[in-house]
Amino acid sequence: MRIQISASIICLLLLLPYQSALAEEPVMPSFDCQQAQGQVEELICQDSLLASLDVEINEMFTKLKSQTSNDELSQLKAFQRGWIKGRNDCWKAENIKSCVQDSYESRLTELQIAAGEFEIPEPIQYLCGETANGNLTKITAYFYNDTTIPAAMLTVSPKSQYLKTTNFALLTRTASGAKYQGQNFSFWTHQGEAIFSQFEQADLNCITHE
Repeated sequence: MRIQISASIICLLLLLPYQSALAEEPVMPSFDCQQAQGQVEELICQDSLLASLDVEINEMFTKLKSQTSNDELSQLKAFQRGWIKGRNDCWKAENIKSCVQDSYESRLTELQIAAGEFEIPEPIQYLCGETANGNLTKITAYFYNDTTIPAAMLTVSPKSQYLKTTNFALLTRTASGAKYQGQNFSFWTHQGEAIFSQFEQADLNCITHE
């Protein structure tokens, strides 16, 4: 018995190897891989996921630069160079790829918030500490759930020597509630209450306040 194959099916079969080759074509990062320096940059050039994150970072950074005044632009560029140096230090990590990916996703989240990529969430007010001492710490928290990593921006008053007025924190894994980890502090929320922990200071219990 002779089986007839239509011309359209033949064309489809001929295209399959080409389509497969396109699907496997590696993603290129924002920098020139021929000038890649060090183990981390070489890894990024070989890994499509890391290369894609690098492209996203570059696009978001470009967007933020366009929104930044000339007076603050040099500081923004310096901070980005410092981040790149930190990313490249991942060659020291036990799992280099995991370290680089974490570095990219954390920075991308920060840039997304700074560039206004997402609508600012409704703020939640917290009062932390003992009311009897008259030194309550007031925290205004903005929780971002749609960024690359869920994050929080906390405005703390009064600020301490280890905290800025506005502080960035990333959601971390925890058994219950939601714990946000920032530089020199953590903020653990659960059912309308929170624990605010600062470096070299006692933990503060917080309650929501309208």
